[in-house]
Order: sequence, then structure tokens, then C-alpha cells
Amino acid sequence: MYEKYPLVLAVASFIVDTRNRILIVEKSLHEKIDPGLWTVPGGKVMPHEHIISALKREVKEEVGLEIVSYTWIGEDVFMSDKTYFHGEHFLCKAKKTAPVKLEKNLVDFAWIYKEDISKYSFHPNIKKRLLSLYEI
Repeated sequence: MYEKYPLVLAVASFIVDTRNRILIVEKSLHEKIDPGLWTVPGGKVMPHEHIISALKREVKEEVGLEIVSYTWIGEDVFMSDKTYFHGEHFLCKAKKTAPVKLEKNLVDFAWIYKEDISKYSFHPNIKKRLLSLYEI
């Protein structure tokens, strides 16, 4: 029965810089999940991979930054193409915030404040998390 419910564990990094901005990235229109939307760096946790190792690896692969501290801030479950994704969200600090080096599946990036959120198209759950972070 459980075989009918594939589940992918994923991580999302909400990286904050010294000016209290959060790094967002724009996905290519060719992506399978959330094509063309803005999101935060992250991705799938590989089998037998520690979740924090996955967090650091995904950030390094997607934006070229090195995570030096992190705090778990919540989770999110959503469905895409008949697959459930369980995303673990982390508030992160990077060793340096520049230069940002995007992987090929990402087309742009921005460092945003709360008032900038409405200018971008996000998955509703990512937008909700971004707004909540600025309420702290």
C-alpha cells in the first residue's frame, strides 16, 4: 500500500546576509518542479545522506556558497507530479555571500527584503515561509 505514495525528502535554505536580506533563485522554465518560479536554494536528500550534509551540498551546488550555521525553522509537505515532497526548512548563514555562482538549472538570483517579496512569483508555501521569517 505504501508504494502508492512515493516520498522525497528535500531541504530548503533561507540564507540571510548581514543586511537581513534573503537569497532567492529563479528556476528555469525547463524544470520539472515549479518551472519559472522563484524559490530558495535547496534540493533532494540522497539515500543514506545526513540532512545537514545535503543542505550544505545543495547550497554549494546551486549557488556556490558555503553554509557555516543553520537553524531548523520548519517543514513543508507538497505534491508535484504524483510525488510527495517533504521539505525541511533551515535559516542559514553563509561564510561569504558573494560571489553567487548559479548552477545551470537556475537563471537568476536576488537578495530581497520583505517589501520585495510581492515582486516575485513563488510557490505559496515558500512565500508564506519568507513572510514569516520577516516577522521574527
